[in-house]
Amino acid sequence: MKMGSGSRRGFTLTEASISILILVILWLAAVNAMIVGKYTASYARHKMQAIYLAQQAIENLRKTPYSLMVSNGPIAVSIDSKGTPDNAADNFNGTQTITVYPEVVGTYYKRVAVKISWNEIFFGRAKQISEYCATHIANEPQVN
Repeated sequence: MKMGSGSRRGFTLTEASISILILVILWLAAVNAMIVGKYTASYARHKMQAIYLAQQAIENLRKTPYSLMVSNGPIAVSIDSKGTPDNAADNFNGTQTITVYPEVVGTYYKRVAVKISWNEIFFGRAKQISEYCATHIANEPQVN
């Protein structure tokens, strides 16, 4: 009987290194997907909050007498995590600009545009993001 001859069991250093490299690449891909998902979720949440703020501003303008509608420059707006306006915001901070355009057709209606802007952090860099909502508001008290 011959001892020591035949195949050896185990992995070579090359095989182990390649296996570890493949695992590291898969791990990095998973971490990257989690980070991108976090930023995407934050952006989507802030975009929905901006749309909410813009629609709320338009609804407030509908309550304003037609002759008193004026453009407002950038003002600070904030919203908390539950979607209600709040002075001490914990999620969303931005600016709101309301633009009331002159009467489009005589004195029948005005075009109102609301722009919400905020800084979104993407991989450590701030990027200016804006959301717009616009409508026409009629000069009829029973319609507004």
